[in-house]
Amino acid sequence: MPFEPYTTRPRQSLVKKLTRLNQFVLSGAMVLSFLLIASVLWLMARERQAAAAELAGIQLANNIGAMLVFNDVAAAEHEINLLTSQRDMSQLVVWNQQGEEFVRARHMPNAAAHTAKDVYQPTTTLQRSYDLLQIQLYIPVVVHDKFEGVIFYQERLQQLLGWFLQGLAVLSVVMSAVFLLASRLLIRIQKHALHPLVELADVAEQVALQRDYGLRAKLYADDEIGRLTLRFNELLKRTQIWQSELNDKLSQEQQHGEALKELAQRDSLTGLANRHYFEQLIQQMVQHSVQTNSLSALVFIDLDNFKFVNDNFGHDAGDAVLIEIARRIRGVIRSNDSLCRLGGDEFALLVPELNKVADVTQLCRRILQESQQPLLVQGHVMPVGLSIGIACCPLDASNAALLLQYADSAMYQAKRAGKNDFKFYSNA
Repeated sequence: MPFEPYTTRPRQSLVKKLTRLNQFVLSGAMVLSFLLIASVLWLMARERQAAAAELAGIQLANNIGAMLVFNDVAAAEHEINLLTSQRDMSQLVVWNQQGEEFVRARHMPNAAAHTAKDVYQPTTTLQRSYDLLQIQLYIPVVVHDKFEGVIFYQERLQQLLGWFLQGLAVLSVVMSAVFLLASRLLIRIQKHALHPLVELADVAEQVALQRDYGLRAKLYADDEIGRLTLRFNELLKRTQIWQSELNDKLSQEQQHGEALKELAQRDSLTGLANRHYFEQLIQQMVQHSVQTNSLSALVFIDLDNFKFVNDNFGHDAGDAVLIEIARRIRGVIRSNDSLCRLGGDEFALLVPELNKVADVTQLCRRILQESQQPLLVQGHVMPVGLSIGIACCPLDASNAALLLQYADSAMYQAKRAGKNDFKFYSNA
């Protein structure tokens, strides 16, 4: 691809891009830290409350053991009511060793609808489990190493969760403030650290825009960016020398190159595009016509009686006729039409982007009308005319070779029909 210099400043700043990346990493790290801290704190708080609940449950088991032995329900109810008034409980059930319900807490101020099944489990070891925001305990009641029953103890964690969320809110505010402060500090540090690199990029952009290889970047420190700046300045110096030498050579060869190009593409007699250049132009016209589905035409022109002119008036007269015919045709065609001399007395006219076929008809009539005006060379009227063949793209052909073949065929049809006329290609 050809080099296209920057015409505006870059859409993305390196400092801003790195700042956004660092802020993203920093925010991600802080969010992850926040979640980890919150998880650890919640687990620690829940574990602490569960331990307190176990201690309260074990104390209740010790106090209620004798009541189970003597079947003292009233004293047991008093004991569990005392405990439920002190802790945020949702259920408390005591079973005897036969699995029969001994006593149940029935009037708890903070109790909600029961969400767990108080199923009797004859366990001799304390069992703890969690049901969403509730702690569930199965605590054995043992008196003198004898199993007497089981306490099912369910304690709510809503109050603990409320305190925990308040703490998280305070923590999130603190961490947000820390993040904002760290971001501002990060921007300042990055701007200072990347300033030499940004300045180097500005110099490179000025060089690209102005083509001034005499510019130099300022060297700030002997670090990686400093070494890059040093090598960049050396490259500019070498490029400046090379450009100076190249400009001298180009100025010497430019005129010679332009002459060669003109010679390669132009007919030396008429100044029209030659056959070699015509082959490039017709390929471009056909390709554009096919891609855009637009109408174009190849008009093949051959001089009538040109051999008679050369034989009777000489080749100088024939050259004068070719020059005059080329001038007359160029006078009636459009600016985007291309007239070419293929060799001898053959011309080709490329007519791109037509609105309709009738436009070619009108053009050929103007060419014939202009060519029929008297043509005087050395005081003699030259008895020449034009036979014209027309092939349209993509109506007749969609490639250059066939289009040229069909236009040539149509030209011969015009000659056979009496000359000094034009014909469209027809495969009939």
